Amino acid sequence: MEHPWMTKGRGRGRGRSSSVVSSRSSYGSSSSSSTPIIQRGGISLVKLNSKTQEKASSSSSIHLEDIPENNPLYAQLQEFITQKQSNTFAAIAREDTIDDMKTYEKVEKREMIFLLENADIQRREEPWKIFQRYLLNGLYFPGESYKTRKYYETLLISTGVEFQHFSGYNTGENVYNFSKMIVKQIIHIEDWGISSMTERQISLNNVKMNFTYWDYIQAFDKVLCYNNERHRHTWFIKVCAKIFANPMPNWFLNWWSYHGPTIKILPAPFLNLYKEWVKISPDLNKLYQQDHIPYLQQIEQICFFIEFSIPWIHKWIPEVDFTEEQIPGLYRTYYNNFWDKLMKKDPQTKAIYGQELLDQIAETVKEYISIPNKGIMTNDSTSVKHIARRISNHDEEEQNRMILDYLEEVKRSLLSNLNHYAKSDSSMHSEASEDIMQEAQQIEDEEPADTLKRAEELLAKLKEKA
Repeated sequence: MEHPWMTKGRGRGRGRSSSVVSSRSSYGSSSSSSTPIIQRGGISLVKLNSKTQEKASSSSSIHLEDIPENNPLYAQLQEFITQKQSNTFAAIAREDTIDDMKTYEKVEKREMIFLLENADIQRREEPWKIFQRYLLNGLYFPGESYKTRKYYETLLISTGVEFQHFSGYNTGENVYNFSKMIVKQIIHIEDWGISSMTERQISLNNVKMNFTYWDYIQAFDKVLCYNNERHRHTWFIKVCAKIFANPMPNWFLNWWSYHGPTIKILPAPFLNLYKEWVKISPDLNKLYQQDHIPYLQQIEQICFFIEFSIPWIHKWIPEVDFTEEQIPGLYRTYYNNFWDKLMKKDPQTKAIYGQELLDQIAETVKEYISIPNKGIMTNDSTSVKHIARRISNHDEEEQNRMILDYLEEVKRSLLSNLNHYAKSDSSMHSEASEDIMQEAQQIEDEEPADTLKRAEELLAKLKEKA
């Protein structure tokens, strides 16, 4: 059933009608025959201009001014307008964005892009327009004008990072809906050259351009600052396991704190394997021997994603907020999500696409279980400080379990050493066994809260007797 206030176009072709204004008429010109309030395809709700009202008086179409508020048709008209407004692109895009963001994990850290003036506060709800006010169209970070996003992308391609961009069927060649970034190599400052200021060269648009190690570091941030006109662009990011061969530089850990995911995005099959892996990973055991560990609270999760090259989806949005000094600023807030294709079923094999990756992780866990000294202690010299550092990253229940496991390992280590000393010195064996076994039993009977201190005292006493 058609609403009585609709008029239909008569011309051929999709979206064409006899009331279309000539392209020669300027915007808002009074020479146009009528101004559509709402138009969708060949159907439009029309409000007449003053000069054409007389011509339209003989028409059977019903116009906005013809309907008094007390007419039942008026309520139907309002409902129609509300419905059409809710179907506009802006409204749909906004609702889709809100629903879409609910599935993403918001990164705790955010980036300050630049400070604003007080006059920009009125645009707080329109942060994308602030970019247009301060920067060139399509540029989403300040800096040297020649160091565009494409500059940083070309730089990274020359140093072991792969990129791939995908455009929609209805978009231009350089307008991307989503992109891929695969990190295959991380260059340490020691491998750059004589100095971090040593310049390397790339070619961009047939122009030779130089860059330093500091440009290389910045490129990992700047290259992700792309967005399309719909503000719906997403990144597929994967860091390959081969970079695990060398220690990760601290600047890369800082990059991860903005752009990398946590285990919160992992679905149950991956999360369950992570909980097994984190208990027995030999790389983590070695890591916790270091005197200083940056990004301690997340280092285990970073290692898991990298060791198994688990990809994630990344996106960002701008927000207007204030500094501690109440200066307005434009911030970039980041979001991450799991690549859901890994959990979807292949229609041919009936298995999920990520099954091969799950099998790889499960097989690795089995291999680690078979490695000797797979427990919390990697060797007899492991300090209580290093053990406490590792245990601190877990919840209370897991901490208590790990403490008991640690004490069991301490007990086995002590008994092994006692047997060794007994063979070399029977008198020392008699003296040590009574004291050490008595204190080991005391530790086993104590509450977990006191065990770390008691274990350290026991190890010190053993060294004195040795």
